[in-house]
Amino acid sequence: MPVRPDGAEDYDVPVLTDGTVVLRRLEERDVPQLARNCADPAAAEFTTVPLGYTEADARWYVEEFVPAAWRAGREYNWAVTDARTDRLHGTVGLNALRGTTADIGLNFGPHARGTGAAEAACRLLLEHAFGSLGLTHAYWMAKIPNWASRKLAWRLGFRSPVRIDGFMEQRGASVDAWILTLGAEDPRSPQAPWDGPPSPAAVRPEEPGGPHRSVRPQPTPPRP
Repeated sequence: MPVRPDGAEDYDVPVLTDGTVVLRRLEERDVPQLARNCADPAAAEFTTVPLGYTEADARWYVEEFVPAAWRAGREYNWAVTDARTDRLHGTVGLNALRGTTADIGLNFGPHARGTGAAEAACRLLLEHAFGSLGLTHAYWMAKIPNWASRKLAWRLGFRSPVRIDGFMEQRGASVDAWILTLGAEDPRSPQAPWDGPPSPAAVRPEEPGGPHRSVRPQPTPPRP
């Protein structure tokens, strides 16, 4: 099993930075921008965020879902911010932790796409996952045809894209997905020539499945 981060029991999130972006704990101050990011049409198209995303959804995610997932060792999710301004770019995390593997999940706002922030954040995350947590493999899932997500994975060294029809669950529906793999010892650079469109549409979010793998909390039915 991967080593749990120090302090995970009390949700003490390690801070990771390369001087350009910072991966830190999600805070209440991130709620407005997180809500805007998740309400973006491209996020709705390619990730698992609920439709009609609101600040109430973002607050529940920040205050309840993420801390509970950290404490349980199910998912480790970070805020990705600008190192100079602390403005939220988006979120990145290790989802579906199992054995010594995990899925990479991320969702960035329109203002951050094309800036290199997503690639920088993923490199920090992968270094932490393989170096500090002892993971052996990371997986990348992109809903077809999210070519921008697949190209980001390609730049990071993810290899062997496999198409699995109906593999990804998105708001109760089964959709087709690409699955890519990166091993701890693999180079973090392209392993083969790019085989997709020369310039994926700029509106495509640079993310595989997004951070929200759960749905909105439902009201608890009254006890009989």
